Amino acid sequence: MKTPRGFTLLELLVTLSTIAVLAALLLAALGRMRAVAQKAHCANSLRQLGAATHLYLGEHEQRFFAYVKGTPEGRLWYFGLEQTAGGVGTEGNRLLDQTKGPLFPYVGQVGGVVVCPSFPYASALWKPKFKGASWGYGYNTFLSNLNSLTIERPSRVILFGDCAQVNNFQPPASVKKPLVEEFYMIEHTFKTIHFRHGANANLLFVDGHVEAMSVCPGTEDARLPEAAVGRVTPVGSMDFLQ
Repeated sequence: MKTPRGFTLLELLVTLSTIAVLAALLLAALGRMRAVAQKAHCANSLRQLGAATHLYLGEHEQRFFAYVKGTPEGRLWYFGLEQTAGGVGTEGNRLLDQTKGPLFPYVGQVGGVVVCPSFPYASALWKPKFKGASWGYGYNTFLSNLNSLTIERPSRVILFGDCAQVNNFQPPASVKKPLVEEFYMIEHTFKTIHFRHGANANLLFVDGHVEAMSVCPGTEDARLPEAAVGRVTPVGSMDFLQ
């Protein structure tokens, strides 16, 4: 009777190496699939914001909402009311009532808007501005209080997009320790587009379509390169804004 032949050490090592390679390939594929799903999820949220905006325009004589304005209760941003009565809260502890935002009633009608899953909220580099997340999307401030009927090419004018800001001037951030935070503005000089989907940022245009756009070379915010914040146009350019 023959004794069953076992694995040699070399065969065992080859088998384990093969399994390790296959596992690495599987993890890489799963990572890519997750990134694609997050990008699609973000694009859908932007489309929801676009649909809510057009509902708002239909009930407000086609005039866009203000980016921010003062009220007796506090600063009314397009995404909610920052309650400043009794003193402004410190960074990361500001109180935000999203139900007071001009888009809130319409966001509910289109199914809601969820924060972008690719924003690095769990990262040690994140510096919160409010208590919790507050979208992480920026608004083209040149549309503030503008009549939509004056936009000649709505398919080439940004409405909302992936945004963030490198902060090195408000604690706990500092010059030696810059952090990334949500930001809410797209305009012609600031570096606020957030390329958080690989090398791309999702941008919603006034006509309702979403484009994935890459960074304009030379506009990356060098204070925190890993944050992937920059611009899609050169500094000072009005392309995609008016």
